[in-house]
Amino acid sequence: MTRRRSRRPPGRTPPPGRRAFPRAAEAEAEHQRVIRQRATALFILLALALAGLGARLVSLHVVQAGALERMAARQQTGEFLIEPRRGRLLDRWGRSLAVNVDAESIYAVPSRIADRRAFARAVAPAMGLRADDVLSRLVPDRHFVWLARKVEPQTAAAVRRLGLGEGIGFLTEPRRQYPNGTLAAHVLGFAGIDNQGLAGAELAFDHYLRGRAGLARVERDAMGRPRLETRTIVRPPVDGADVVLTIDQVLQHIAERELDATLATTRAAWGAIAMLDPENGEVLALAVAPRFDPNAYERVPPERWNNPVLAHTYEPGSTFKVVLAAAALDAGAVDAREVFRTGGSLRVAGGYVIREARGRRFERQTLADVIRNSSNVGAAMIATRLGVRRYHDAIRRFGFGAPTGIDLPGEASGLVPPPEQWRGAVLQTAGFGQGVSATPLQVLVAGATLARDGLLVRPRVLRAVRDPDGRAIEVPAPAAGPQVVAPQTARRVLAMMVEAVAHGGGTQAAIDGYPVAGKTGTAQKPSPAGGYLPDSYVASFLGIVPADRPRLAVLVLLDDPRGEYFGSVVAAPLFRAVASQALWHLRVAPSQAPTAAR
Repeated sequence: MTRRRSRRPPGRTPPPGRRAFPRAAEAEAEHQRVIRQRATALFILLALALAGLGARLVSLHVVQAGALERMAARQQTGEFLIEPRRGRLLDRWGRSLAVNVDAESIYAVPSRIADRRAFARAVAPAMGLRADDVLSRLVPDRHFVWLARKVEPQTAAAVRRLGLGEGIGFLTEPRRQYPNGTLAAHVLGFAGIDNQGLAGAELAFDHYLRGRAGLARVERDAMGRPRLETRTIVRPPVDGADVVLTIDQVLQHIAERELDATLATTRAAWGAIAMLDPENGEVLALAVAPRFDPNAYERVPPERWNNPVLAHTYEPGSTFKVVLAAAALDAGAVDAREVFRTGGSLRVAGGYVIREARGRRFERQTLADVIRNSSNVGAAMIATRLGVRRYHDAIRRFGFGAPTGIDLPGEASGLVPPPEQWRGAVLQTAGFGQGVSATPLQVLVAGATLARDGLLVRPRVLRAVRDPDGRAIEVPAPAAGPQVVAPQTARRVLAMMVEAVAHGGGTQAAIDGYPVAGKTGTAQKPSPAGGYLPDSYVASFLGIVPADRPRLAVLVLLDDPRGEYFGSVVAAPLFRAVASQALWHLRVAPSQAPTAAR
């Protein structure tokens, strides 16, 4: 029997089964769309990630390759400087004044020290240090710290005997040594722990002496510690050049020995002897007492390091009268035959009275007499005749008031007041060396200038520079100074100085067989409160020998001698003792037959 199909009434929805098919299709399409979106996003993310990775690889292998290679090299290898050997300081004949010796330096490896406090307590006494100071250096994560540099052999041996294992090590380094101890200490100066010049010739010629450091490379282990056995020389060090000084070691020894003996008898606060060759300005000896040992310079106060011949200023006193005589003759202010009525005193502007030393009295004097008798009154009268402007200009031409230009550090200029400040009795007192200040070297240069026929002398201590193989690489020529006074003026003043030694106040400077041109000096020391100290003097003597063919210009200075203080009594004999031995050492033949033979 056939069942009759029912009809759907108008307005009624279809059954649920019939509507599910379109919705499933739509859901499937939506699902596929979401999958495609997620896949696209994932692909984009992967593409970006790969692009970033590629960019990073490019950056690492191309852009930053050099920097990363260098970083890796720093981590795997280390570089350190190889210290060159410092050049030597030699005297004019090649004798050693400053050399290098091998010394051991002690270092610690804190990362290998288990008990740092016990380590510090053990090692400190052997090196003369405090345990706390050693402990403060032992930073736990460090692989290298210095404990002591360039120690004495007995110190290194004492530390070795402690048997501290891998926590301590030793390196050999060059150390500066001065084999003659205190000899020429103020000329040589000294070098520091890293072989850098700090004073004197060591500082002045450091650019020659130091050399150029080399470069070495070593591998590092996994802990970053250097393996010294893998050292490779990248750039070898260049040793410093040797510097040959003009100093003569024998003359230096003579000067220091005689100076020490004189200081012991006069009880002077300090003394100095400077000696140079007036022909070329070469300083042959420069002695100062008291001295210091450059091997242990840190044991004396720093002010002891200063070279007073260059750095100390004083009022030169009567040695300055030779400058006055040269200035007056050269300017035509006086005639050598003119006679001055000097008397025993002279009243000058401002009510000041100039008197002769020791109460002496000279009624009539020529210029030569003023030099021979060391007359203060006569010098004041000649200075008045010369006038402020001409005298001031002559003093400056002789080099006073400015450094001499010597090739050593620390030189002072001295003080020459400008003409407008020469008030009262300054002109007259400057005639006999009071009221102006100078360094001992400036006074010596003035005397050497007269010995060189009025041509200004330029002092120097550098004679030559040699490379490590001994070849001369620099030989400075003597510097030519200006003509200060006419040659005939210089010779006339030198003749007056010869008379001062032969028949005047410098007789104790006379050397048998040799004509000596000289001038004594005894100057009061200025008081910090103004005026002059009543019982404090500087005794000096300026000498040229032989006067007929000058080979030596010598200045002797004693600061504040006790007892006898006149230059003619304490300084002139010291000049004779030094100059006579120097002439013998230099093989300078006598100009005259000895007195006994005559």
